[in-house]
Parts: sequence; C-alpha cells; structure tokens
Amino acid sequence: MNKISVLDCTLRDGGYVNDFDFSAPTIRTIISKLGKAHMDIIECGFLKDVDYDENKTVFRQVEQITPFITPKKKHSMYVAMIVTGTISASKIAPRTKDSIDGIRITFHKKEVDEAFTLGYALMDKGYKVFMQPVGTTTYNDIELLALLEKVNEMKPYAFYLVDTLGKLYAKQLLKLFYLVDDNLDEDITIGYHSHNNLQLSFSNAQELIQSCGKRNLIIDASVLGMGRGAGNLCSEILTQYINENIEYRYHTELLIELVDEYISPISYIHPWGYSAGYFLAATNNCHPNYVGFLLNKQTLNMKQIYQILKKIPEEERALYNEKLIDSLYLKFQENEVDDKEAMKKLRKIMNGKDIVVVAPGKSVVDEKEKIHEFLERETEHFIISVNNIPDEILPDALFISNQKRFHQIKKMHGLKDLSFPVIITSNIDTGKEIEYVVNYSNLVMSDTMISDNACLMLFHLLIDLGIDEIFVIGFDGYHTNVERNYYAKQLINSSDREKLSKMNKHMKKYMKKIESHLDVHYVTDSMYDPKKEKEN
Repeated sequence: MNKISVLDCTLRDGGYVNDFDFSAPTIRTIISKLGKAHMDIIECGFLKDVDYDENKTVFRQVEQITPFITPKKKHSMYVAMIVTGTISASKIAPRTKDSIDGIRITFHKKEVDEAFTLGYALMDKGYKVFMQPVGTTTYNDIELLALLEKVNEMKPYAFYLVDTLGKLYAKQLLKLFYLVDDNLDEDITIGYHSHNNLQLSFSNAQELIQSCGKRNLIIDASVLGMGRGAGNLCSEILTQYINENIEYRYHTELLIELVDEYISPISYIHPWGYSAGYFLAATNNCHPNYVGFLLNKQTLNMKQIYQILKKIPEEERALYNEKLIDSLYLKFQENEVDDKEAMKKLRKIMNGKDIVVVAPGKSVVDEKEKIHEFLERETEHFIISVNNIPDEILPDALFISNQKRFHQIKKMHGLKDLSFPVIITSNIDTGKEIEYVVNYSNLVMSDTMISDNACLMLFHLLIDLGIDEIFVIGFDGYHTNVERNYYAKQLINSSDREKLSKMNKHMKKYMKKIESHLDVHYVTDSMYDPKKEKEN
C-alpha cells in the first residue's frame, strides 16, 4: 500500500508573508507542535548564504536549525529548502542524527545542471534530497521526460509537481501526474506543492490521493494556508481529511491551536488568501507576484490590472520580473498631454496665496481643532485636497492622480456639482474634457516603491509651478494597522503590511529631496516631519 505523507511548509513558504520573522520562541513552538501533531515532514525554513537572525527561518548553517528541532520526534522528518544558487554544498555540514534529515532543492529550467550537482553533493553528505522544479506546468512533455531521466539516474528521495501559478484543474493535474508516475522510478516519491489562486488546492489533493495507486505521495500544506498571495493548502483541512477518509493519524487539534495562538495574529497584519487579483494571475498564467505588485500600487481597478497582465509577454509570465511589470505599469499610466496652458492657469489661481495640502490621513479627524485654528488665521489660503474631499475642509482645488479614487469621487460627489476645480493627472481616463490636466510622467518618482504616490506627485507639481512653501495636513505616514491610515473607512486600501513599513522608509528619504526645493510645514502630526525625528 502507498504511503500518503503531509509536509508542513508554514515556516518556509509561509515565511514569505512576514519576511520569515516569526521570533525564536515561536519557531520552536511551531516545530514542536507540528511534531506532536504527528506531521510527517516538517520544513523548518530556507538554507541560504546570508547573515543569520535567530528570529527568522532563514538559516546559514544546518547546525543553526538543530536547537529548534531538538528533541526530534521519531515519526517526523525534518527538512529545509535551498533555492539553487543561494548556497554551495561546501557550506552544508554532513547529516547527523541530530540535524535535519532532508533538503529540498528548488530550481528553474536554466539551473537544472547546477541543481543536480548540488543534489548529488547533498546525497553524498547523507541527506534525503527532494528535487523540486519551479513551475512544473511550464515544462512541455519532452522537457519533462528528459528531466525525469536525470531524476531516475540520480534516485533522490522525492520529485515534485509544483503548481506555482495555482491554475491546474483536476484533469490537467492528473494528466501531469500520470505522465510522471509512468516514467519515474517506482522507489521515488512524488510530491505535490500547490498555490490556491483558484481555490483548487484541497480538491486537487483529494484527486491525487485517490489516484496515486502504489506510488508514495507527499502533499505540501501550511497552517491556515499561510503563504504569499492566495496562500496554500491548509494543513488542518488536509490532515482532518486523511484522518476521516484513510486512517486516523494526526492530532489536528494541535494545528488549530497554532492557528489560534500564532498564525491568525500574523494574518491580521500580513493577510493572505483568495482575491480577484490572484484569480486573474492564475487565469492569465502569470506569477502571483505580478498581481501583488499591481495591487500594492493601490491605484488600479481589477479591469486595469487585467489589461496590464495581458501585456506581459508569454515567455515572461511564469517567472516574476519586477523591472518588467514596473515598466508596463508606468507605460500603462502614461498619456502625454500638452499641459502648458493648464500650468499657466494654475500659477495664476495660486499666485500670492499660502498653499495648503490636505492628504487623507486620520489626523484630519483626530486633530480637528488644531486644523481649524490654523485655517482661521488671517492669511489667504489655497487648499488642495489629495484624492479625497474631506467633510469639514472645503478645498479650493482637488488633485486626483489615482483612477480608483477618481471613480470613487465621481460616484459620491459628481464632478459637475463640485464648487472647486479638479486637477487631474494624464493617466486617468476621465471620459470627458477636464480643464486642468497635467502630465503624469513629469511627476512620478524613479523609486518603484513610491513611484506615483499622490502627495509626492502633487509636491512635484507645486515645485514645477514655482511654489516654494507649503503647509500639509493629514500627511500622516503608513501604519501596519490600515485602519489608522485614513480618516474614512471607504478610503482604506488592502495592502501588504510589510510594504507599508518599507514605504515609510522610502517616503522619509524622498521627502528630504522634496524639502530641498520646498519649505514644508507640518500642521498635523506626521512620520515624515524632521522635527519629530529630532525629538525622538
């Protein structure tokens, strides 16, 4: 009879969600509970030639993993993963009774020879080796059969089918499985690693279990499906299915404890799971990171994301290329216009006035009194609101650089009924003539993390208009708790929390450039206020 094994990859594949930062006590607890739950294979993290941090599941040496897995559970195998090219075999110590038992090697097509050289070296050091080609679905039948010949000659512990794009239906998966099953040495286990873009991971796992015959099978899963993008198959769901339909083997209640105590709290800060965007990634045969990049821009609706994905060349879709998607995004946004007349008119209406920029930060509501006190001063203000119309501050102009915000404002307020002019960047499809349209491409930053941040774009516009001093309200900075980022719930965007923290660093750095051209006064509390930095 074949053996069905479950490999839990929470600490490795799940680590992409939180930059592998679990904390040392949490890593130890997760590994211990997975062992007590009788998980067959526990993946402890990556092996990479990088600086080691004991709080992260990226290890430089096999010996650094040993304290986390001691004492080892007899019924569990402990493994780590190497991405081909990130560490050499010479830096991996030989296997001992206390160390990890196996190493998974993941590789792209162009890295096959390098991956097999590494695999042979690790087998010589006593490790069970798992060969895991990235995106098995990108191999045609001839390429896959040629790869299987090399695998049969090597005789590793396991060979993997990897649905990187999360796009396989059962019929397609079984066709691939039977091709491998018919041509792979019977002593080599087949593994299956899926992503859940189309919500098929669990149903496909059931199909494989029912179809694998005498072949030993490993199915990857993670607690609560933890994994970037749409996430993975859930360990607790898979183990419960095996308990009820094959044999009682796992203490699934311990996995639920991990969900409650450790994994759910991570999901609140770094969410993952099914979304329309990741559906589009799968149906367009695109790596999910392309969609993640576009979603984190927070400027596009799903129709526009779909249009950009369609422009990715077929040969570039399966493997993520950030430079490519950034260039396609910027090109999509560009729509050159002659804005000389618009700029001339803007200079005229702002001339001689104190320019006040109102961003949509929560301080617009939290610091109401301070704002009103400032606006009641006996100076002539020209208030420009950014991508929003606050309830208690009447702007003199509205600046919109974001297609999603444009549609929101149009739906809520109607552009015809506004008592003040609207300044639109040329990337926005307004559907009709707007008086003040300025070139998008003149205002964007070269830094991809913040390339078209609306406030920074407006600051650039004001510099181009010859403004040398501004007052800012609601330019708070990004909190990982997204509800603290905007004064109104309808303005909240879903975003990668990790990226929000990084954006703050990039914004602070860029604001120094802005402030070399523009005297910026912070009316409300802001993370970017240099005075606040000095106080801290």
